[in-house]
Amino acid sequence: MNKSETQTQTQTFSGMVISVAARAAQRGASLIRSPCALERAARSNKMPRIVRDAPRLAAPPASSPPVAVRRRQLPLGRRHRAAALCVCRATTPREIARAIEDAPWRGGLEPAANAPWTAAEVVSGRIPAELAGTLYRAGPGRIRLGATKYAHWFDGDGYVTAIEMDADANTARCAGKYVETARWTKQRARDGGDGTNDDAVGSSGVAVRGAWTQASGMMANLGRFPTNPSNTSIIVHAGKVLACCEGGAPVAIDPASLATRGEVVFGPSLPMGFSAHSKQDPRDGTLYTWGLKKPPFIGISVGKVNAAGEVMQVADMPFPRAAPEFALLHDCAMSENYLTFFMCPWELPNDAIVGALSGMKSFGHSFKWSDERETWMVVLRKSDLSVVHAKNVPSFSSYHTCDAYEENGKLKVLYGKLRGDRTGLEKNFGDMYAAVWSSRHYNDLHEMTIDIATGNVTDALAMPTNADGERDMTKMIGMEFPVVSPRTMSRRKPKYVYTLANSCGEHGYFDSIQKLNLETQKAETRLSALGHYPHECEFIPKTNADDEDAGYLAYVEYDVSRDAANVVVLDAQRFTEVDPVAVIALPMHVPYTFHGTFARRA
Repeated sequence: MNKSETQTQTQTFSGMVISVAARAAQRGASLIRSPCALERAARSNKMPRIVRDAPRLAAPPASSPPVAVRRRQLPLGRRHRAAALCVCRATTPREIARAIEDAPWRGGLEPAANAPWTAAEVVSGRIPAELAGTLYRAGPGRIRLGATKYAHWFDGDGYVTAIEMDADANTARCAGKYVETARWTKQRARDGGDGTNDDAVGSSGVAVRGAWTQASGMMANLGRFPTNPSNTSIIVHAGKVLACCEGGAPVAIDPASLATRGEVVFGPSLPMGFSAHSKQDPRDGTLYTWGLKKPPFIGISVGKVNAAGEVMQVADMPFPRAAPEFALLHDCAMSENYLTFFMCPWELPNDAIVGALSGMKSFGHSFKWSDERETWMVVLRKSDLSVVHAKNVPSFSSYHTCDAYEENGKLKVLYGKLRGDRTGLEKNFGDMYAAVWSSRHYNDLHEMTIDIATGNVTDALAMPTNADGERDMTKMIGMEFPVVSPRTMSRRKPKYVYTLANSCGEHGYFDSIQKLNLETQKAETRLSALGHYPHECEFIPKTNADDEDAGYLAYVEYDVSRDAANVVVLDAQRFTEVDPVAVIALPMHVPYTFHGTFARRA
């Protein structure tokens, strides 16, 4: 190893020094390699090269012979781009290869392959006892079919990754598999091949209509409602592992093989859509879900399903106008007694309804931001789904809530509020291979206070945030995917919120995890090494501990140098220490995921 590779590099932001290297200790020396040396070794067959041909499995780094690092290193930015050249196979479309070379984070968008259970390697640390179980992640396994890009990130075909950890033996294994939805199987039948990552994929065009992506040929769209990609989250309910997306019913996944077992319809009265962010009450296991009504009906219904999977109640969502509307309602906030929904004015205009529903136009791309409307807030009582408040509040855009709690007659909701405009964000989502990110594409954490008796509303930042151009890592930076400890969730105000953030440095994409202290109004920031891109965190509590932050943060990251994924485990109480509790090198590529869950071993 070159000494410069193991020296701790630091970056100072407003007087705060954050350790961002010393990664040999974090991931094992075998993970710190020159990308050029990796490429030479792959060509000479000294080590298996990570390829995108199915099954897309990479040998764990410690099993490969050492590769000497060149004395004369490329500058960090050029080395980063050089590593990106290694992720493209010969058949990668030229436009895609150029996009990845220009911004190596985009390699994390590339298609996955079905991967059988394979040993992963714990390259540093030990797996804590509390992590004995399976970490599930869901996301788009592919957002292109050959050279044809889907018209939105959220249209990507669902892919489930499972990382099974054995704390006693300090070992892990992993697997990944596409959710074999009706749209996925039809695409496979049209293309031929195995349907995952061979060169036949996309040869017949786009087989079926998605929410944003039109099928190839007008007749394949006319009269067809958008299909469900099952790509957004994993939940465990009523004894089933379920892949969820609001485009349709949840899909059962076999936990042993990750095979698709088919749609689960808990009851005929539930809406067509099933929320990717359905909420499970920690007290009794009741599940609250919502979604678009079944055609030809218009509107949104909210359902209540008990822990055994029995539908207890379904109620209609009120709308601000006399008639129901189409709305994209991704998340809600659950407190002890209430559900709070925010319906932002991202609407389907009246003059676009016919084209969107008939299939003549893209459904998702027909939605527009309305400057004339406000955000519609609905508060429902959990006990009977009755409406407590339904009113307009000042306009804002939000995809995700964080948490909600009740205090002295007030309902308080923590949520992510977009800094910039929704149209700009959706443009990035519409072509992720061309997306360029700025602070305006991310969120600040806000707290809305709702007087339960009167419905009066106030809103404020939850803690200080960086102004444009400011880089103070003790303040909140642009974020997404906020999570809190299950110890406080829906019960009381959390002291800590953990977010996935982008410091808008040279990474170009999500590059850090922040621990926001809502009491001290200070943030702790853990900045990733260059070429490492974290996914959403999962908070897993420690046993026999009471402190709110007594737990572990487990997340998947895209490692450009290996074109593969790592699992990183942090101690939430020792957040900024250099060494993670454990790092697991997966021998497979995991495209950027949205949401997941952790299932503790029984």
